[in-house]
Amino acid sequence: MTAFKSYILRLVFCGFFVSLCSALLHGKRASKALSLCGGCLLILTALRPLLQVDLSRLPDLVTGLSRPEREELAREKNNAILRGLVEEQTAAWIEDRGEELGMQITATVTAREAEAGTFVPDAVVVRGSWTAEEQTALSEILQRDLELPPTRQRWVGG
Repeated sequence: MTAFKSYILRLVFCGFFVSLCSALLHGKRASKALSLCGGCLLILTALRPLLQVDLSRLPDLVTGLSRPEREELAREKNNAILRGLVEEQTAAWIEDRGEELGMQITATVTAREAEAGTFVPDAVVVRGSWTAEEQTALSEILQRDLELPPTRQRWVGG
């Protein structure tokens, strides 16, 4: 039997039960009390399927996305923001170290996800002008502090 048929059958039986009970009782007060109780029973029987609905699985009326889809979208946005922050702040840090060494550089950093929600610098492109000693010194700093081997350091200019 389908769920809809069983729902209709429950409503019919509930209505039949209320009618049968009202036929057995005589008196104005008993009839009113039974009408109230019977009406409440019919309402509860009619609304029972709504209590079983998992509202978190229903799509949002504004976006049309379900809760898991909204959570995944928020996670992706957060990851993009975190990645951007790591890349910007690391590039600024590299430029500051270069400036301390007397270099005029701009750095572009690419980050990768190390763990869920954790990003680390993966590669760097350094543009500007420097001497061989300055390049070696900054390269060693990048290797030591950021764990960026020379294979992930690209130097444009010179």
